[in-house]
Amino acid sequence: MAIGDFHLHSTCSDGVRSPAWVMETAAANGVRTLALTDHDTTEGLPEARAAAEAAGLRLISGIELSVDLDGVDAHLLGFGFDTGHGPLQAYLSEQREGRVGRMKRMVRVLGEHGVTIDVERVQTIAGEASVGRPHVARALVEAGYVGSVAEAFDTWLGDGKPAHITRDRLTPAEAIALLHEADGAVFVAHPVFLGEDYETAVAALAGMGLDGLETYYKHYDTETVAAHEALAEKLGLARSGGSDYHGLGNPNDREIGDIPFEESAVAEFVAFLEERAVPGLAQAGAF
Repeated sequence: MAIGDFHLHSTCSDGVRSPAWVMETAAANGVRTLALTDHDTTEGLPEARAAAEAAGLRLISGIELSVDLDGVDAHLLGFGFDTGHGPLQAYLSEQREGRVGRMKRMVRVLGEHGVTIDVERVQTIAGEASVGRPHVARALVEAGYVGSVAEAFDTWLGDGKPAHITRDRLTPAEAIALLHEADGAVFVAHPVFLGEDYETAVAALAGMGLDGLETYYKHYDTETVAAHEALAEKLGLARSGGSDYHGLGNPNDREIGDIPFEESAVAEFVAFLEERAVPGLAQAGAF
């Protein structure tokens, strides 16, 4: 197990466990420094911070944003930002509202294909979370249309599938600028999902001000990690790592901290954030 995990989700977005449970389980797994990176929301951070303090963990503020990179759905991770930054919170609020409309359109499209689920049920599954595709997927599993969340994505909800509905998103340059304005660092999540030529995509993001890339990701093998390390060095990017924990039980899922993230690399990542932190950032709740 790694001592750091900087890509975690809770019930405040599309995970199945509470922020406190994520912190407590991370501690039990030997993690010592971590980030909760829910989609489009920081609402889980107060609960996570309290649980982290109780467990003796160091919690770094985190978030995951979706952006449109030339028609590709790219995900950016923000770390160490001021959670009280007004423009950032205004954008997050808009995105959460947009997610509800997107979910309703997904349900309508599914119905047009003879797959009937209730909007209200999806919202109940999401609870107070920022509703997303995993909640629709869980409703499909519950209704018996598919056998797993993974099958729901493969058949209906994944990119290019019948019920995949896009929503308004920032460009990568806009998202990077917004997080930088909030004194945060920006890393690209799971670069391999950007396509076969992900190296070119990462280089383009680096030209927009990207700070780093997720190098030590849940199921990456030694060869993939080495390729990411080389790409980071070539582009002058920092390196992060995370399990992308949701608790959904998909085939490639890993437990919190179960990632190829050596202690020295964790220390380098944390040192990078500390070196770029502006005065007063810690007091604003970033660390």
